[in-house]
Amino acid sequence: MTDAPNTVQSADAKTVKEWYDRNEIVLVDVRETSEFELEHIAGALLLPMSSFDAEIFPVIPGKNVVLHCAIGKRSEAAGKMLLSEGHPGAIHLTGGLDAWKAAGFPTEVQILPPNEQTPAPVFLCPPPGHILEKEYLKPLNIAADALSRHTGISPSTVDALLKGETPVSVELSLRLARYFSTAPDFWVHLQLDHDMERARHEMGEEIRAKITPRTAR
Repeated sequence: MTDAPNTVQSADAKTVKEWYDRNEIVLVDVRETSEFELEHIAGALLLPMSSFDAEIFPVIPGKNVVLHCAIGKRSEAAGKMLLSEGHPGAIHLTGGLDAWKAAGFPTEVQILPPNEQTPAPVFLCPPPGHILEKEYLKPLNIAADALSRHTGISPSTVDALLKGETPVSVELSLRLARYFSTAPDFWVHLQLDHDMERARHEMGEEIRAKITPRTAR
C-alpha cells in the first residue's frame, strides 16, 4: 500500500483480500447498480459514483474503507473526493474487480433462469460519455449545453459523447481534464478500457482460437 501524503492510497487485490478476511475493512463498490447486480464481491457495500457524496460519507471507527470499481479509475476518483473533504486514509483497490478476479478471488454472479433469454452484455467499462453524465454532469448539476460552452466542445459532439456514439479523442480528453481537474489522460484511458472490453466481447474468442502464442510453439 502506498502512503504518500495528499494522494489516494492504493492496495493490491491480495492485500485487500487479507484485510477483508480479517474483518479489518469495509469494502465499498462505487460502480453503478446494473454493474453490481451482474457481478460483485460478496459482502461489498454499493455506493455508486452517480450518488457518491463525500460530505456525508460515514466515518467507521476501527476500520478502514477500501473503495473499488471495475478497473480502479472511478474508485481512485472517489478516494480523491474523500480526501478533499478531510477523510483520512482513503484507499482504493488497484485494478478494481478485474484485478480481484485475476488474482483468483471469488465473486457473486447473477444467475438467470434457464428459460430466460441471455441479455446483451453489460460492460464493466462503460463508454466514457456514460461516466461523464452519471458521475460528473448529474452530480454537479451541469447541463450539456453548459459543458459545451465551458469546454469549447461543440454541442453535437457533447450529445454524441453522452450517447456513446463518439469516442473520446486526445483533444476531448484534454478539454474535459482541464474543466474537471482530472489527469490529462483520464478520459482517453476510459475510452481505451471500453474499446478493449468491447473488442474482447466481439472477437476475443476468435483471436484465441486462431492465434497460438509464440511461447507455446
